[in-house]
Amino acid sequence: MMNKLKLLIAAGFLFCAAPSHAVGLFLEPGIFYEKGDHETTWPSPFSSSTGSTHGGGIDLKLGVSFGSVFYLAADGMWSKVKFEDSSNDYSANATSNAYAGILGFQFPVVGLRAWGGYVFNATLDPDQDGTYDVKFDEGKGWKAGIGFKIFIVSLNVEYMQIKYDKSKLEAPVATDFDEKMENKVGMISVSFPMNFGD
Repeated sequence: MMNKLKLLIAAGFLFCAAPSHAVGLFLEPGIFYEKGDHETTWPSPFSSSTGSTHGGGIDLKLGVSFGSVFYLAADGMWSKVKFEDSSNDYSANATSNAYAGILGFQFPVVGLRAWGGYVFNATLDPDQDGTYDVKFDEGKGWKAGIGFKIFIVSLNVEYMQIKYDKSKLEAPVATDFDEKMENKVGMISVSFPMNFGD
């Protein structure tokens, strides 16, 4: 799945880079609300656990557009969420961020939009709860979304699936684990896609 997404983005870049397409700047700031469900595998003496995240954040896509129809962009997402996990009834505020490369399509003025891409780095860092403080790092995965645009306002629904390759216990004793955490996240957002110069 990941290799197919990388190939799709690379193919999109080669297609969009063709000289027959007018090239411009693509900028899309936005705000979103996310709800995620995760599963975590912990080493002994902890047991495997499940939990959720929910909260709001901001998103910024920046890249190039081609004929105001296709766009290729870097995508940065930052959010403050509530993290809850069944292991030791962990509950704390958390900071989440993710960075992706995306390829998208949109009608120039009014109409449907769609995009997809590869998340190449993500972290989820809950605050300390009691004596425990955890962090999830080196997240990778994929995301996809659809939206409806009217001039520069777009209403969107997105889905993102991230697997964090590294789990870290920062308190009471700093320890790194190779156990995985997988987070499946749904998002609703309002964004403002803009094209300049194409």
